[in-house]
Order: sequence, then C-alpha cells, then structure tokens
Amino acid sequence: MYRTKHWLIPFFDNIDSNNVDRNRRLYSFLAFSYFGCCALAVASYKNYFRDVPMVFTITFLTFIVLFINLIFFHLKKRLNWCTKIGSVCIITFSLLLVYQGGVDNTALYWVFPFPLVLFPLLGAFNGSIASLIIFISLLIMLNNQDTLLAQYPTSEVTRFLSSFFAINIISFINEYFRQHSHLTMSFLNIHKEKQANTDVLTLLPNRRFIDAVFFPTSKDNNNRFPMLLIMADVDFFKKINDNYGHHVGDFVLKKLSRTMECCIRANDVVARVGGEEFLFLFSNTEYDIGLKIAEKIRNEIDNMELEHEQKVLSITMSFGVAIAKNHSEIESKLKEADAKLYQAKDAGRNCIR
Repeated sequence: MYRTKHWLIPFFDNIDSNNVDRNRRLYSFLAFSYFGCCALAVASYKNYFRDVPMVFTITFLTFIVLFINLIFFHLKKRLNWCTKIGSVCIITFSLLLVYQGGVDNTALYWVFPFPLVLFPLLGAFNGSIASLIIFISLLIMLNNQDTLLAQYPTSEVTRFLSSFFAINIISFINEYFRQHSHLTMSFLNIHKEKQANTDVLTLLPNRRFIDAVFFPTSKDNNNRFPMLLIMADVDFFKKINDNYGHHVGDFVLKKLSRTMECCIRANDVVARVGGEEFLFLFSNTEYDIGLKIAEKIRNEIDNMELEHEQKVLSITMSFGVAIAKNHSEIESKLKEADAKLYQAKDAGRNCIR
C-alpha cells in the first residue's frame, strides 16, 4: 500500500529536531537544579543560625527534595518526571514561603522570579498551568491574610500581584514563540533535507540519502540486520527513450516508482540510484524471503499496463539479490547484488539472480 507519511520523516524529525529541544530542557533543568540546591543549602545554613525554625524547615526540606530529584535524574535519566517533580517543589516552596513570610517578610520578592524557571522546564502549556496555580493560590492567600502567619501591606500585595501577573504573561509569550520558532525551523530543516535526499523525477530517495543517511544510521541499529539488498534495473530502457522520447521514459520511471513503493513495507526503502537503476533495502529480512519479495516486485512490474499513443508499453526489470548480516558487510554485498544484476541481464533479463 502506498505510504502516506514521507519516508524521510523518521530519520530527521525525531533525531535532529526533538533532540535539540530536549537538550535545551535538560540543560535548563540541570542549571536550575544545581543553582537551586546551592542557594537553598546556603539559605538553610543561615536560617539555622538565625533561629528562624520554620524558614529553615521550608528551605531545608525543599533542598532535600531537589537534591534527591537531581540524584534520581542522574540514575534514571527520566527528564519529564524530574522536571515535573522539580516544578511541584517550586510551587510548594512558593506557597509555604508566602504563608510564613520568610525572613523579614521578604517572601514575595523570592517568589517573583519563579515563572522564569517554570516555563523553560515545562513548556508554554504546562508552564501556564503551573504558573496559574501559583497565581490563583497567591491571589486567594493574599486576599485572606488572616489565614497567614505573615502580614503584607495592601499596597505591596497589589504591586506584587500586578508584577507577578505581568512576568507570567511575558514568560508565556517568550516560551510560546520560542516553541513556534523551533517548530518552524524544524519544518524548514525537514524541507531542506527532503530536497537534498529526494530524486526530483520519481520522488524516491536518492543515492545521497542511501550513502549519507540510511547506511550511517544503520551502523548502531541492529534491528535492520540481516538487511536484504536488491539491485534492480529497467530492461531495454534506452530503447524506450530512443523510440518514444525522454518524456515517455520519465513517465515510465514515475509509474514504476509508484508500483515499487506499493510492494514494500513502511520501514523499507526503494531508492533511485542511477538513470534506470533502483536499490531496495529491506530491514530484518532473510535471504529466502528476499527472493520471494523480488519475485513479487518483478511480477507486479511485468503485469503493469502502460499505454502511449494507444500503444501498450511492455516493461520488465532484472534483479540481483544479496544479504548483509551486519553493517561492515554492506559495501561488499552491494557489489555482490550489482554483480548478480548483471548475471540476470546475461540470463535473458526479466529474472532474479
């Protein structure tokens, strides 16, 4: 069945684009975590000697949670879980600090920059939810100060809530358009890779894709082996160009390409590697299965009905089949498949060797 998803997407969409964004979140998480642990450790130490037991308890417990979360990340590499745990820790710390008031009633000043941390860690959508939780909670708390240990002047509360709301909006806008720009750049990157790795006429992968993308990414992917390699060539294609013109030859190549695509699986590849020469790559496929696949493709092409100016064009192809057990065998097996292709030509064409 013809594939609706472009064959290049799995090779670039997740590998290049998503890794860039993940690394940004990773470095943000590590920077905030290490800085937060150091700052909380110093604050805990100072508050311990200042004889402010509740502030010491809040800062010390937050330090312990962040430190354990950091160790958990280094052991398990669960970035999504750790960013969420860190964000919950920030929210809890903020609300407890405002409830108690902090040292000399300065809690509001320490809470102010936290949206700048939450949005890079969680993204625009989840960061908005986390910041909204803090803002609504603070709005309720600061308008019901009789439930708090600390007391804040009304003018200070108004200025704080206004500024805190503004910093949330600014952080959201910054993160939203950063994500939008990232997606746009990813799209442009994929578009350029499609242009560089696609045969213009047939829209199949070209030789550059095979040599620069598929084979290099196969080196560390054992799931592709054994890899079946089939070299195929259109029989008497020069006669088609000579007798009917190159525009008919192009028409034939396009029709052949769509037919061949319908004969392979979504994770397999058929590429145009020469004028009328094609290369099939079947991952995790044994040799005897490969011979059956090649026969199926040969039969489909042999039964194609192509007409030009009310004349039926008879198209056949010859095939050479080889199998690579690992990445180091690819080059030699390509030569073997190519040699077998010529054997098929010498044996009368429209056959498999």
